[in-house]
Amino acid sequence: MRAWSRLRVYRAMIPAIALAAAALVGVAGILGSLYEDQLYRTQKLDELGTQADILAASVSAALAFNDAKTAQQFTNALAANPQLDMALVYDTQGRVVARFVRPGVDPHPPEQRVTGASGNRISVAVPVAERGERLGSVYLSGEMDSLQRRLLKYGVVALIAAMAALLLMVLAASQQALTTANRQLEAQARDLVEANRVLQNEMGERAKAEEALRQSQKMEAVGQLSGGIAHDFNNFLTIIKGNLHLLKRRLAQGQTDVQRYVDSAIEGVDRAVSVTQRVLAFSRRQPLMPEPNNLSILVADALPLLRQSVGAQIEVEAHLDADWWVYCDTNQMENVLLNLAINARDAMPDGGRLILATCNVRVDEPEGARQGLRPGEYVELVVTDTGFGMSEDVRAKALDPFFTTKPHGKGTGLGLSTTFGYIRQSGGALDIESALGRGTTIRIRLPRRYVDSLSRSA
Repeated sequence: MRAWSRLRVYRAMIPAIALAAAALVGVAGILGSLYEDQLYRTQKLDELGTQADILAASVSAALAFNDAKTAQQFTNALAANPQLDMALVYDTQGRVVARFVRPGVDPHPPEQRVTGASGNRISVAVPVAERGERLGSVYLSGEMDSLQRRLLKYGVVALIAAMAALLLMVLAASQQALTTANRQLEAQARDLVEANRVLQNEMGERAKAEEALRQSQKMEAVGQLSGGIAHDFNNFLTIIKGNLHLLKRRLAQGQTDVQRYVDSAIEGVDRAVSVTQRVLAFSRRQPLMPEPNNLSILVADALPLLRQSVGAQIEVEAHLDADWWVYCDTNQMENVLLNLAINARDAMPDGGRLILATCNVRVDEPEGARQGLRPGEYVELVVTDTGFGMSEDVRAKALDPFFTTKPHGKGTGLGLSTTFGYIRQSGGALDIESALGRGTTIRIRLPRRYVDSLSRSA
């Protein structure tokens, strides 16, 4: 009788025990959901970090060579990831070199670009470096599944787990379920370790291939530069040596009319010095002496020389509207004007118009990113000719050192590359617009400098 009573008591306690077990399982489900959500966030951050590392390795060569076009190509490739909203590549000065922003997303990145998760958004910022030298940084931002969707998913999982736990408890099979779950987790962990190992191997192989490509590009650039310099200097040394031989012969014959040979040798030396200065300007190592300048005044002062240089068959117009000041090396800027004018003259053998214009401009962030400029105020110098223009292939190579379309002996191919190097060294940008039969327009932008005393006197 007592045994029967005890059995009834135990049976009466079963609902309470089941309810308590369900409550415990519910709490465990909530905690598990939070844990799964944290794992989900960590997984998404790891995936985004892996993509950021791959992009950083891909664009390092582009940043080293200031190749914004190649950096943009690598950045555009990330559009295939639907959960990635923004990808930005910065140089060492914090300027945006390449960007990808999905439509409908705020194109302005946060001022604090850090790795982490906030709400449904995750972001990763990694440096771009090569051999210990920092070249810039990469910033990726994306969106996770909504919190409601994640909670619903975890809630369903928790409910199923609770029902299964109750059923297994009633059937006394919870231990087997736990063992099975542990085995599944171990299998997933092994799969994850294997996937990470494969990914690391692939990243290592890709890094080796990219390093070989960067080295090849560097050697190609060095070879092209050294070959052009050697060719030009060989010509100059030939001129100098020939004139010195003639000078020696004349002096040996007792003749003193040797001034022309001395002048020719000096001219050869001057031409060699000019090439050296251009190479230094292209490599951005030429010492500059910047000073406050008003480009409108500088162009106006140079107009007589420019008109004389291009000849009477070319009409020279000037529209000088800029009144902001810049810092630039006056002599170098005059050389830039002269070089661009001579290039325009050569492009108009039958005559035409050369238009020089200055204006004040404001550069916004998208336009600045395209030209490698910080958003802000700039003075723009525009040089336009009505010549035969350039094909797209020629325009793409116009800034390369020693690239020229002029006949042999008529140009060194350093004019535009020197101009580009000087403008970049001065903190500005140079852009070429041209098409065959439609002339050429070269836009130079230099940052505005506030010079109070000069501004007042102007």
